[in-house]
Amino acid sequence: MTQLTQEHFELHTKNKSEQHERKKIEFLEDRIKTLEKTLESHAKILARFQMTEGDNSWVILSGVMDLTAIPLKRKIG
Repeated sequence: MTQLTQEHFELHTKNKSEQHERKKIEFLEDRIKTLEKTLESHAKILARFQMTEGDNSWVILSGVMDLTAIPLKRKIG
């Protein structure tokens, strides 16, 4: 049987801590994937809307809006 020494408890605590950190990373990676899909979906909707409005003022690349793009033209009025 395993002896319950101080080293045993320290190792157990360390392993639990590492397991918790891995779960947090998995959660964050999943959240990032979800946000990327959402952003792509919104960019596609925006592109369709701009096509129907005849406004090509934002650069759309592969279905993902370039967030650093500067409007190519602006409507005055």
